[in-house]
Amino acid sequence: MSLDVAAIRKRFPALREAGDREIFFDNAAGAQVPDEVIEAIRAHLVGRGVNRGGPYPRSEAVDRSIAEARDTVARFLNASSPDEIIFGLNSTSLIRMVAQASRPLFQPGDRVVVTQLDHEANVGPWLRLDLPVGVWKVRGGAEARLELEDLRALLNERGGSVRVVAMPLASNAIGRVPDVAAAARLAHEFGALLFVDAVHYAPHGPVDVQALGADFLAFSGYKIFGPHGGFLWGSRESLRRLTPARDFFIPAEAPYGFEGGTQSFEMMAGTAAALRYVMEIGADRIRAYEAELTSALLTQLRRVPGLSILGDSDPSHVDSRVPTVAFRMEGATPPAIAARLAEHGIHSREGHMYAPRLLEACGIDPATGVARVSLCHYNTRAEIDRLGEALRSLL
Repeated sequence: MSLDVAAIRKRFPALREAGDREIFFDNAAGAQVPDEVIEAIRAHLVGRGVNRGGPYPRSEAVDRSIAEARDTVARFLNASSPDEIIFGLNSTSLIRMVAQASRPLFQPGDRVVVTQLDHEANVGPWLRLDLPVGVWKVRGGAEARLELEDLRALLNERGGSVRVVAMPLASNAIGRVPDVAAAARLAHEFGALLFVDAVHYAPHGPVDVQALGADFLAFSGYKIFGPHGGFLWGSRESLRRLTPARDFFIPAEAPYGFEGGTQSFEMMAGTAAALRYVMEIGADRIRAYEAELTSALLTQLRRVPGLSILGDSDPSHVDSRVPTVAFRMEGATPPAIAARLAEHGIHSREGHMYAPRLLEACGIDPATGVARVSLCHYNTRAEIDRLGEALRSLL
């Protein structure tokens, strides 16, 4: 299950160009792209730079490219059919589209459930439906766990039924991985649909929609070594229940009824190449290698005096998280931490991570925020050691 990380790094132009001068530890905000993604985009723009639907070879090649991209996403997610794959601008807009399209499902008094663990993109669109909302709260303070018994209590509340439960496959802020499959079974027991934000987990391990048992799942290409763009999976049955807003010239059936006109065909080609890259490397192998990185990262951070980690900080609990860690340090603000790391050539991020509700639940003012480092499979143990040295230089 080991990876040849040195060989993998040679496939990424940004890593080749940066050499040892930069350490890419801000992958949760956007990962780097391998050569084949750049070549796929170039090949489209040069060889298929026309619109679809024309009776000439280049246009027919666009139609084939779109079909291939839809099929690649379906294979990556283990979807039942390519027709369950919908392209869009980004995950945020796709979540908003599904929320609005689900509005007719709700009867007076019906509710939606959101979590405190989520990125705001999977909270705000559901709140804007102006419906009763149940909040699946995290437990344990800064440990921030989601417990299934709390979801059951929300589903069991008197009044209208819960129609939708929205939750993440992994927290973009603290890296925690909740039990989505168990939540899906529980939601279905009460007749609710489960919408999963997989944006942060997709680069880190296998995403099997059949095993998860969810009804909808979204992720973004630029988080998984591709260009900017979003993808939505919905089971055929679940998509049929939605009422999308569409213009007269757009076919009503899925997936076309959910795609608002001409898409970015070069984005589709690039993301398909990115997913083929991940499938070639092996999502299981990536998950196994990143478990080693996670353990090493947590161990290194725990050695820094005055540093406190949000989420699970135990280096042996690698199954419950991805290598994304939010932290704070005594005597150093998050902006000061990020600035010092930048001086050492280390990319990081500071702020509320678009998860203000989570930070508040952890007792942290979102205006103050946290520092965050986020690794992926092209990062190394040596880079983690340099991170520890840079953090200790702040003391």
